[in-house]
Amino acid sequence: MKSGFAYAAAISSCALYCLNGELLQALQRAAPGHHASPLLNLALCHLGGLLFVPQFGCVAPSEEPAGQSSAAFAGVRAALSQRPRLAALPFALLLMGYNYAWLLSTSFIDLRLTNAVFQVSTALVYVASVQLFGEAVCLERLLGVLLSLGGSFIASGLKWDDASSTVPRHQHQVVGFALALTAAVGYTAYQVLFRWIFGHLKQNVSFLAHFFSWISLWHLLIVLPLVLAAHAAGIEQLQVPHGLFALVGTAVSALIASTVNVLYLCIVMWGSPMLLPSTSALSVPLMVVLDIVIHNERPEHFEMIGQGLVLLSVVLIMQLYKVVLPKGLSLKSEMMSV
Repeated sequence: MKSGFAYAAAISSCALYCLNGELLQALQRAAPGHHASPLLNLALCHLGGLLFVPQFGCVAPSEEPAGQSSAAFAGVRAALSQRPRLAALPFALLLMGYNYAWLLSTSFIDLRLTNAVFQVSTALVYVASVQLFGEAVCLERLLGVLLSLGGSFIASGLKWDDASSTVPRHQHQVVGFALALTAAVGYTAYQVLFRWIFGHLKQNVSFLAHFFSWISLWHLLIVLPLVLAAHAAGIEQLQVPHGLFALVGTAVSALIASTVNVLYLCIVMWGSPMLLPSTSALSVPLMVVLDIVIHNERPEHFEMIGQGLVLLSVVLIMQLYKVVLPKGLSLKSEMMSV
C-alpha cells in the first residue's frame, strides 16, 4: 500500500517541482526586484512543516534501529534515531545547503548544465544503496545510471555559460560545476542518511510529520537568523517580497515547495532507494514539455535525443519494463549481490 503511495508521491512531486519552477520564473519576469532574495526564498520554502507542530511536534519514536553496521556507526545511528528533534538540525542545514549550492550554480553555468551535473546524485545514491541497503548490482541499473548522466548532458545542449554572468569564462565554469556537484553530494547525503537512520520507522506515519515539523522549526530558529547574518556580512542582500503579486506568488511557491519536501521524505521512506533519484531525472524531460506547452520553446533534435535517453534511464533504473513484459521475457542480468 505504502509502496504504491510512494510511486504516486514521486509523480506528484515531480510535477509540482516543475510547476514551481515555472511559477518562480513568472515571479521574476512579472515582478522584477519585488521577489524574495534567494536565501530568504529557500528558507520560506522549508517552513511548511510548522503546520504540523501543534499536533506532531512532540511525538517521538520508540523503536530501535535494526541492521548490520560497525559498532561505532551503530552507536551514532541509534543516538540520532532516538533524538529526531536534534537530528533534524543537520538535515535542515543540509537541505538548505544543497538547494542553495544548486541555485548558485545556475548563476555561473547554464541551468540545464547544472541539472546535468546534478544527476551525478543518481550514481552516488546507487553506490550508497548497494552498500547500505542491499540493492542488487545489475546490468539494467548500471546502464540506466549511465544513460541518466549522458542523456542529461546531451539534453543540456552542452551550453557552458550563463549569459548574465560577468565572471571570466573558465573560472565560472569551474565554480558552476563545483557548486552543482556539491548540490548532488548534499542531495545524496540527505536521502541516504535519512533512510539509513530512520528507515526502521517507516511504519510510523506520524514520525514523518514530527520530523518535518522540526525541519521547519530549525529553519525558523537557526536558518532565518543565518540569513539575516549573511545580509549583515554582505554575503547576500536581503530582499523581502513586496507587492500583491510577489507576496501571493511567494506564498504559493513556498506552499508547493513544502509539499514537495514532504513527498520527498515519503518517497525515501516508503519507496525503493532509487525512486527519488529517478524522480529527479524525470523532471528533466518534464521541464522541457512545460517549456514547449507554456513558452513554445522547442529543443533541438540533438537535445531531444538526450531527453529520450533520460526517460529510458528511468525505465531501466526502476525496471519498469517488468510491468509490461511477460515474466519469461524479463531480462535476467544480475551480475552479483552485495
